[in-house]
Amino acid sequence: MKHASHFRARLALGALACSALAVAWRTAPNSAPNSAAAPPQDAARVVAHPVAGTVSYLTGRGGNIGVCAGPEGVVLVDDQFEPLAPQIRATIAGLSKAPLRFLLNTHFHPDHTGGNPVFGSEVPILAQENVRRRLQQPDREGQPPAAAMLEHGLPVITYEDGFRLYINGETLRVVHYPACHTDGDSVIFFERANVVHMGDLFFSGRFPFVDLDSGGSVRGTIAAVASILDEVDDQTKIIPGHGPLSSKADLAAYLEMLRTVQARVDAVTAEGATVEDMLRDDLFADYAEWGTGFVDTESFLRTLVRELSDE
Repeated sequence: MKHASHFRARLALGALACSALAVAWRTAPNSAPNSAAAPPQDAARVVAHPVAGTVSYLTGRGGNIGVCAGPEGVVLVDDQFEPLAPQIRATIAGLSKAPLRFLLNTHFHPDHTGGNPVFGSEVPILAQENVRRRLQQPDREGQPPAAAMLEHGLPVITYEDGFRLYINGETLRVVHYPACHTDGDSVIFFERANVVHMGDLFFSGRFPFVDLDSGGSVRGTIAAVASILDEVDDQTKIIPGHGPLSSKADLAAYLEMLRTVQARVDAVTAEGATVEDMLRDDLFADYAEWGTGFVDTESFLRTLVRELSDE
C-alpha cells in the first residue's frame, strides 16, 4: 500500500465525517449473469450470519454483504440490489442499534452496488478509483447511469492501493488487487476477527465470473488468490463474493482448480485445439461440480480461451 494513498484516504475520511456527497447507480457492462436486473423487494430474504467478533455477513440475492457492527457504528461491505435496502436495513438493526457509518464497495457490479443510491444518501461510500469511474459509464446497451446513482450512489472517497479503517475495536485493512475479477477489486481484512471478505475474487466451490471487458483477468485472479492464501491461516474465516462462509482449505481448493484448468487450456491451445475440441473432449470433466453455479463450464472455458487469445 502506498503511503500517499493511505494518507489521502485518511484525510478524506476525516473531511467527510460530517457530510457525504451524492452520487449514482447503473447496470454494469458485462455484469455477472445473475445481476443484470434488480429482483422484486420480496424476492429474497436477507439473513444475518455471525462470523467472528463484530463481523457478520448477510445473504439475500446478489453478492454476500459484509458487516462490522458495534457501538461505534456499522460498516457495510457491498449492498446487493436497491429493492432489498429495507430488508438490509432491518437486518443490520438486529445486529446493532448504532447508526450506519460507512459503505465499502468491493467492485462495481450491480449485485454488489445496487443499494448505493439508498445508503449513499446517508453515509460516505468508499471504493477503489476504478469503481467510481465504471459506475459513471454507460451500460452494455449504451444506457447512461441512472440519475439516482449519479445523485447518491457513487463512491465519494476513492483510493489507488488501499487504506485502513479503525472502528468498533476492529481494523479493516482494505487492499486493491488489480486485474482480477475486474480492474477495481478490493479485499477487506478484518484483522482482529481474522476474517476476510474477498468480494468476487472468490466464488466458493464454483467457477468464477471474470469480467474481461472491465479489466478482469483469470491470471490476475490466480495471482491475487495465491497472495491472499499466503496471508491467512487455518483459523481464518473467509466470506466469498458468492457461496457459503469458507476456510483456508476451501480457498486452496479454489486456487488449485484455477491453476489446473488454466494450465490445461494453455496446453491444448498450444497444440491447436479449439473451444469446440475442448468441449467435445470434456476438458474439465473432473471439475463438473464447479460448473453448476451461474457460470457454467462452457462459459468459464470460453473466458479462459478468450483471455489467452487476447494476450
